[in-house]
Amino acid sequence: MRVEITCTNRVGILHEIMQIFGEYRINVTSGELGGDSGDKVYLLAPGMLATQYQTIEKSLYRVPGVQRVRRISLLPLERRYFELDTLLQHVTDPVLSVDHAGRVIAANVAAARAFGVSLDRVPGLQLQRFLPLMQVAELLRDFAVPRYGLPVVVRGQNFRVDWSPIALDKPGDVDPLAGAVLRMQPWEKSEFIAGLPRPVALWDFDLRRESCLQLQDLAELGSPLLIYGEAGSGKTTFACAVHYLSPTAARADCHRIVPQDGKLEIPKHLRASGTLILDDLHLLRSEAQLAVLRHLRSLPSSIRLVATCTAPQSLVPALAQRFSALCMTLPPLRNMRPVLPRFAETLLRQELPERERPDIGAEVLDLIRRQDWPENFNGLRDYLMAAAGSCERRSASAIALEDVPDLTAQKSLSLRDWGRGLSYREMMEQLERSLLSELLVGRASTRELAKELGISHTAVANKLRKYGLSAQKK
Repeated sequence: MRVEITCTNRVGILHEIMQIFGEYRINVTSGELGGDSGDKVYLLAPGMLATQYQTIEKSLYRVPGVQRVRRISLLPLERRYFELDTLLQHVTDPVLSVDHAGRVIAANVAAARAFGVSLDRVPGLQLQRFLPLMQVAELLRDFAVPRYGLPVVVRGQNFRVDWSPIALDKPGDVDPLAGAVLRMQPWEKSEFIAGLPRPVALWDFDLRRESCLQLQDLAELGSPLLIYGEAGSGKTTFACAVHYLSPTAARADCHRIVPQDGKLEIPKHLRASGTLILDDLHLLRSEAQLAVLRHLRSLPSSIRLVATCTAPQSLVPALAQRFSALCMTLPPLRNMRPVLPRFAETLLRQELPERERPDIGAEVLDLIRRQDWPENFNGLRDYLMAAAGSCERRSASAIALEDVPDLTAQKSLSLRDWGRGLSYREMMEQLERSLLSELLVGRASTRELAKELGISHTAVANKLRKYGLSAQKK
């Protein structure tokens, strides 16, 4: 039996109500507090008889503040559950919810059919089993990731996936999520999206967190967007995410164009809506940039323009003016030294399957943290792949210092920014190693170097041994 009690909100009234049920030895298995005005108590007592209810009802009315007692058919949460379950079962598109580990919690009949299993077998299955390229764990770890129109293939059928995050605290929080609700819409694959890279998570660590949050806001707008940053800082990844983070992705396509032979050829026939990504505009000469600008003026206003370049100054003034409304910059890796080890581990997880993925030794992570990485993610990825290959040849389980290519630190920005995340001693060691590396070039004897520096030969030999350097013959 289910009971609804309307009462005033005062301290101790719930205790008095429950005490009455206890005196009559009635077991209450669940309950709710709330109602439209916050003045309701809902209780479920499965074993309560009608005669017992009549007696308890009289006792409840003697409690100060109790205004009304009545029997109901369903608790509010039960009613919402049955209504939602009935609604989902009649939705023709697959709908399912997953937890933070990518495990399916619930699904409708359409989802079970799409996955080719019975409905009772869906809960508990790993979504990665059906969507191996979706990177479910990364999607739920990083909030600023593709949410609309994500193209996937399930058992040979094409779908567009929209997913809504279930945040632990407030909506829009970038902390880890509790899970997500996914909706899969059947979609006929077109050539329009064939050249678009596979969507990936954006890794909202350290300074990139602000960039990710900014991207979420800008993705909903319609003005042209310019994303600039150093080579390898993730400009193309963010440009593609503009489309997948925009609600228009569920009903529009995206096209990405890269310069070839110093030119950027924009297709003559584009759909009336969607996202057009113009990559690496800084590689174009002034004449080619002006030609692109003339072509852009003829495009429909419903096409969202997104461009990438190393800096706004690399564009001719007229083209820079076209993208002047919305701009964002991506930080280089050397400005995020505190989380460089985390970037390295995440990048290795993305590039290699789990069975082939080695760990990264603490000494290697510390070395990575102290480097400048002028090629940013591109350089770090190649560095890790080379080290992983050496580790595999040794049949080792973790990348050690002997596996990594030699690196020489080069100061390429202001000392304060360059040294972010380094102690004073580490900064001085970096500078000393760089200086000794340059002074050793062409010297066959360390004694000659010691004489030039005005220090003992023993001191020079100790420093070279410390940094793993040696004299280089001409």
